[in-house]
Amino acid sequence: MIALDTQLNSFRQDLEFYATCGTGLERLLADELKALGVSGVQSAGAGVRFSGALLDGYKVCLWSGLANRVLLPIHQGPAASPEALYSLVQEINWAEHLDIDGSLAVDFFTANSVITHSQYGALKVKDAVVDQFRLNVGRRPDVERDTPDVRINVYLFRDKARIAIDLSGSSLHRRGYRTSGGLAPLKENLAAAILRACDWQDKLKSGASLYDPLCGSGTLLIEAALVATNQAPGLLRTYFGFTGWKHHDEAGWQTLLTEARNVVRQSPVTIAGADADPEAIDACRQNIAAAGLQDTIQITCQSFANAPPADMINERNGLLVTNPPYGERLATDGHFYTDMGRQFSRHFAGWSCAFFTASAAPFARARLPLSTLLKARNGGIDCVLMLGQVPATGRSASPENIITDDSSTQHPQASLYRSEKEPSEPHDEHDALQVDATPFVNRLKKNLKGLKGWLKQNQVHAYRLYDSDLPEFAVAIDVFHAQSTHCVVQEYQAPASVNMAVAEARLTAAVGAIPEALGIEASNVHLKVRQVKSGTEQYEKLASKQSVVTNVEEGGAALEINLTDYLDTGLFLDHRPVRRYIQQNAKDKRFLNLFSYTATATVAAVRGGASSSVSVDSSRRYSEWAKRNLDNNKAASQVHEVVRHDVLGWLAAASTAMSEAGKFDLVLLDPPTFSNSTDLENDWTVQRDHVAAIDACLSVMAPGGLIIFSNNYRRFKIDPELLEDTKRGIRVEDRNRWSIDRDFQRNNRIHQCWFIHKQ
Repeated sequence: MIALDTQLNSFRQDLEFYATCGTGLERLLADELKALGVSGVQSAGAGVRFSGALLDGYKVCLWSGLANRVLLPIHQGPAASPEALYSLVQEINWAEHLDIDGSLAVDFFTANSVITHSQYGALKVKDAVVDQFRLNVGRRPDVERDTPDVRINVYLFRDKARIAIDLSGSSLHRRGYRTSGGLAPLKENLAAAILRACDWQDKLKSGASLYDPLCGSGTLLIEAALVATNQAPGLLRTYFGFTGWKHHDEAGWQTLLTEARNVVRQSPVTIAGADADPEAIDACRQNIAAAGLQDTIQITCQSFANAPPADMINERNGLLVTNPPYGERLATDGHFYTDMGRQFSRHFAGWSCAFFTASAAPFARARLPLSTLLKARNGGIDCVLMLGQVPATGRSASPENIITDDSSTQHPQASLYRSEKEPSEPHDEHDALQVDATPFVNRLKKNLKGLKGWLKQNQVHAYRLYDSDLPEFAVAIDVFHAQSTHCVVQEYQAPASVNMAVAEARLTAAVGAIPEALGIEASNVHLKVRQVKSGTEQYEKLASKQSVVTNVEEGGAALEINLTDYLDTGLFLDHRPVRRYIQQNAKDKRFLNLFSYTATATVAAVRGGASSSVSVDSSRRYSEWAKRNLDNNKAASQVHEVVRHDVLGWLAAASTAMSEAGKFDLVLLDPPTFSNSTDLENDWTVQRDHVAAIDACLSVMAPGGLIIFSNNYRRFKIDPELLEDTKRGIRVEDRNRWSIDRDFQRNNRIHQCWFIHKQ
């Protein structure tokens, strides 16, 4: 290879450049360089190659928002040893690049090579350069680490070195406007990459505004404003690596600067931000002023729960972009993201939204339809850019239309579904969401009328009245006629495609309408949030204000229910037909209740005249609850036993110790979908483990016995081996349709049920 310094003496065209960038940003940088009009753009490694005249390299230094450095390779060759590297560097005539009275610095990067220490490699390159000057001139240039006249960049890969002049001189993310940074600030070129990934350039053309509700020191706002005002990112920099280089084209550079200054414009859109931290806002103001953008960017010291600037409130076309706390450095949890999603739904319906945060952050809790757009690292943390759309909604014109009845629920989480303001305070008219609950009320009354005769005929005192009959009111409502009538409202978590603020306004409207619709006390309406739970989370106690525990009658039995403290009440209403069957068929039989929960099925067996029973569950709380249910129904503890034990372990022990005379005639196997209880050696999964559980039940059953096998895993498929069995001596009977009572027929996939007869 002919050293490039010789070529530069004769022409300044057809040069090859290499722009570096952060990992994961190569495609975005390539797109940016193409938009700048340079040629030969091609992603390569941790950067992008391009070609052109020397001024094209200058242009990228000035206008690229994403590049870290712009390198001009001048030589390359093998360097499999320190001596070979030294000799390769000396093949370049450094006097053509650097004046003897100038200064230099060396950056050295190595990978998969004999030379493994970057500082040693840099020292070897520096020695080769200064030794050449010392030999030819008798003295040497100085080393200047921060702002050298020439910065030499050497990349050694598989013992082959590429030597380049660093035209940028220092990382291009140093725009020159950051006077102060908050905790964990974004790098400027990473912020620019986020905005490009969000199509900020195109959104500008359509008149979209931009808002950052967690702006910190303002990096995203400033980078967005640079694009909006058509200001070159490097225009504020006072240092580039080419200005002290001997081949520098000063006239061409000044032309580029003049052209860049002449195209700066006023922003055509509103750009605004906010942060609750006064120190962050102070830093943000300083940085904005240093960038000369104080007339372009609006900032406010306020929480993200507050409304955006007045001129943004009615906009339906905007970009909401932010870099929320990562968790590793700043305290946050899932509630933070839930609250953030709620407020964004309230104030920015219809806007594009983008979060750049740690990959491990619970951003799914924001309940927004987000998809991964970009993966990158920031400050050594793996991060992800999530992009989506805040679901659209209409807003009411009158603040009085929002429902904020504090008496409508006993559950503390109800406050999450009402206006953030107390009713006595004035509302922001744009915060109010108008919800007409009339269709919901009409459906409740219609359902109640349709069930009335069936309830009376079958003496049903606890039933499901409503189960997401109207999609916009996605709740399940269970009614319990105890000492007084109570109503449990369970919200189905809305999908991310539904505006959270709208969903919560509908829930508030529904909860507020129930007392009058059903003729019950408002204090007897209890709200719970139904969502996907894993492991033992479904049994965790809720932080209710006041526990409401009472008894409800079923089949002549008094069953204890807890209406406030847990997601479930202690009585699975959908299993009513199974309990009824057990009561009708348990006379003189030995009954086994596995995963017995509160033993309501055992109470049914006792009421039906079972000779004995065993109820097995691993939960201390529900085992104690089961004992209370049995005691309340005068079941003799000597023959009706409650065992706290993991079910499979108990079955294994019982199958070896039990005599034929002690085996069971009737077994209820109603396992959870999944369990990771600490009492179990292994996790339980019903789809995987149901055959083994059924086999274990068969081992403790008397001939002619019956297993009632039920579960509520909607995608469950019973093993075909059981249906086609010829070895176990069983007959499997599908009882799914039979097991769904009238009040659950809208949701007939709530559980599945089979009778397994032992021959």
